[in-house]
Amino acid sequence: MPLEQEPPADSADDPQALLAAARKAVSEGRLLDALRAYDRIAELEAADEHVWREMASALVEIGESAQSLGAFENSLTLNPESVEAHNDLAKALYHLGDVESAATHLRRAVELSDTPSMWLNLAVLLVGVPSATSEELLKVRTTYARRQAEFLAPVRGSKQRKRSAGNGRVRVGYLSAFFHAANYMKPVWGLINHHDRARFELHLLSDSDPQKGMPGYQPHANDRVHATAGLDNRQLAARIEEIPLDILVDLNSYSVPRRLGLFFEPLAPVTVAWFNAFATSGLPGVQYMIGDDEVIRPDEEPFFSETILRLPLSYLTFEVSHPTPPVAPSPCAASGVFTFGSLVAQYKITPSVLDAWAEILRQAPGSQLLLANTALKSSQNREYVKERFAERGIGADRLRLFGPAEHYRYLQYYDQIDLALDAFPYNGGTTTMEALWQGVPVLTFDGDRWASRTSQTLIRRGPCPEFAVENLAEYITRAVTIANSSEARLQLSELRPSLRERLASSSACDTPRLAAAMEGLYDQLCNK
Repeated sequence: MPLEQEPPADSADDPQALLAAARKAVSEGRLLDALRAYDRIAELEAADEHVWREMASALVEIGESAQSLGAFENSLTLNPESVEAHNDLAKALYHLGDVESAATHLRRAVELSDTPSMWLNLAVLLVGVPSATSEELLKVRTTYARRQAEFLAPVRGSKQRKRSAGNGRVRVGYLSAFFHAANYMKPVWGLINHHDRARFELHLLSDSDPQKGMPGYQPHANDRVHATAGLDNRQLAARIEEIPLDILVDLNSYSVPRRLGLFFEPLAPVTVAWFNAFATSGLPGVQYMIGDDEVIRPDEEPFFSETILRLPLSYLTFEVSHPTPPVAPSPCAASGVFTFGSLVAQYKITPSVLDAWAEILRQAPGSQLLLANTALKSSQNREYVKERFAERGIGADRLRLFGPAEHYRYLQYYDQIDLALDAFPYNGGTTTMEALWQGVPVLTFDGDRWASRTSQTLIRRGPCPEFAVENLAEYITRAVTIANSSEARLQLSELRPSLRERLASSSACDTPRLAAAMEGLYDQLCNK
């Protein structure tokens, strides 16, 4: 580390001075310098529960979640009732995909500290926890909303609930922190770019960095873009009040916790959650949630605080407007080695997923598995994943693990994948769209919750619905059959070159129809 950042020589063995230096480095964002100081404290055998936890949390922040686990264990050994240690360890375990263990620690943190922040962390996590039920998620999210409202005075909406007179057009506001991410916003831009501006006036409430622009958006003279990233919730509520909106559509949900406080009361006559919502929000200010028949079943509606609305096509119907690589030939045709793959985030690769993928690899002995995600940038995290597969009888020679890349290059990972395996119970969304677009079919199955059906809502409306199977057993059997069958491999090779064109002309990419269907729902809601 730079000389000016080293502790004075006479303090190099002083635990208190080292701790002060470490905490100062953390506050300034110099996490590697902080970790050197924490390590020295540990070498001096002077680390208490706080030092171990702070060291572990710094490791998590730099992406070294696997490396943090030992330090968290030391912290909790010294103080089993440390709320901070349980919470931060849950974060590390979540990043590694061990979501059941993460949920156990967060539930304990909630027991020890009944605060909104602890309830919020649990509310975010439970969507992808296999053992979590819809009933538990509803309870946790409504409890979070109630506890947060007790701590903060709710952002008040207008008492005027009538539609604005305006110019005769329905004023619809779309709130998102991701307008800069064209690859992520494929369904959103598909809707917005096909809106009927003669009937709808669009207001884009953008929490994105204005310098990053809005790639994928086709500007229209009647649209209004509001740069809202610098506004707090009360200021943003006031901006919405000034417009005023007829319909507010939240595109963030729990991906942007700082905006949840907007929804303790409705901020517009109609408030809707769409796109990034795949479980109840539990927020009293969100009145409606939009899905489709694939993702939300009638008997599940009691576990939503919102009224469920359904589209006649996939609620994730999308279009691709950003640069993408050309579709590559099937890799197994050239190498003879069949490659399964997944580019989902590591937190979706739960122990249940590892069990299924390991079983597939065991039954398809000539195959391999390619994984690529942000967590795998770390060599320690890669070793952690290898160890989890080794526990299931799969050697490291069967695995190909890669870290993140610039998005265009990231999509080229699909050039090395013959068949994409979906994660569960937290399916891919963007990754499913991108795999299909790159000519790689995605194998998925009908799950037990909305988040477990986001892939099938696209696949069953696309050109290869046969890759959405009924259950986990069929998922494993189908994957093994394809990998072991020369005929099935040939069919994949033949499907691949035409998949993008066929996908683009399918219902899964019929964004003009998506816009018409959404506008039909908006009309119904405004006329109530």
